[in-house]
Amino acid sequence: RWEKRVKRERAIAKINSDFVEEIRGDEGFAKVSECLKELGGVYSNNEADYFSLTSVCNSGLYEADFGWGNPVWVSLGNAGTDDPALVNLIFLMDTRSGDGIEAWVNLSEQEMSVFECDPELLAFASLDPSPLSCPL
Repeated sequence: RWEKRVKRERAIAKINSDFVEEIRGDEGFAKVSECLKELGGVYSNNEADYFSLTSVCNSGLYEADFGWGNPVWVSLGNAGTDDPALVNLIFLMDTRSGDGIEAWVNLSEQEMSVFECDPELLAFASLDPSPLSCPL
């Protein structure tokens, strides 16, 4: 456990002003992915499961107008869908109507098969709705 703690602290220590400058460039996503893989390696052999959660709620993404009106739907593209460093990542964002939250959940196939059948989840959530069926 001590070795994992040291590895984790070293990986976190790499997040400094130089790192921030590196991720601003064209290779920013690759650099962040590399850092997450390093942290993921520390946790992957751990006895506990880990999950990362981030949110862009209340950030005004649906208010962006690049000259052709506000977006009908904002998405992450396919970020992280095949990147093992981003497994167990939960990303929250507002719905277009502003009265709900989209949760982009990236899990292993095994965990996702259990998660998407959970009765409590299904009582409150729509799984993978089409953006065309969502109210404007």
